[in-house]
Amino acid sequence: MVTAAIKLRCLFLRRKAMTNLDSLLKTRGITLPTNVHLVKAMFFPIVMFGCESWTIKKAECQRRDTFELWYWRRLLAVPWTARRSNQSILKEISPECSLEGMMLKLKLQSFGHLMRRVDSLEKILMLGGIGGRRRRERQRMRWLDGVTDMKDMNLSRLWELVMDREGWHAAVHCITKSWT
Repeated sequence: MVTAAIKLRCLFLRRKAMTNLDSLLKTRGITLPTNVHLVKAMFFPIVMFGCESWTIKKAECQRRDTFELWYWRRLLAVPWTARRSNQSILKEISPECSLEGMMLKLKLQSFGHLMRRVDSLEKILMLGGIGGRRRRERQRMRWLDGVTDMKDMNLSRLWELVMDREGWHAAVHCITKSWT
């Protein structure tokens, strides 16, 4: 089980790895769009490793957004004393999709893949088909709750949408584009 402390430690280690490669990305001969593509190809997959299975809470989401904007500001060499808004930084970088949007896309694609499978253990676990009693305490946030909250649909409506493969791909693409 991946805890929040482990995720936070991994985020700090990734930040350290990115600062070690700053000399490559701050080379004057490389244009800004090329640098953006390099960051998306080299660093974002490291940050997103295994994100399909994460249950993401609000604090972790804010930490990830902060990390992404920290790196875009570092790439643009904006000093911390400059009073520039996050929107102006994102407008200058103009990424097609944010880190959170790419993670959301992977999570929704994984959900669609699991729901289309006939009899798989992963699907049974995801839908909560394992019997037994749980401890008495506050109800935990489930992975499936994150998916249903993103789409603002109940599980039966999501099931119908997933079974239509082209419709599901279009819905995932539409949601991902809205998270820029």
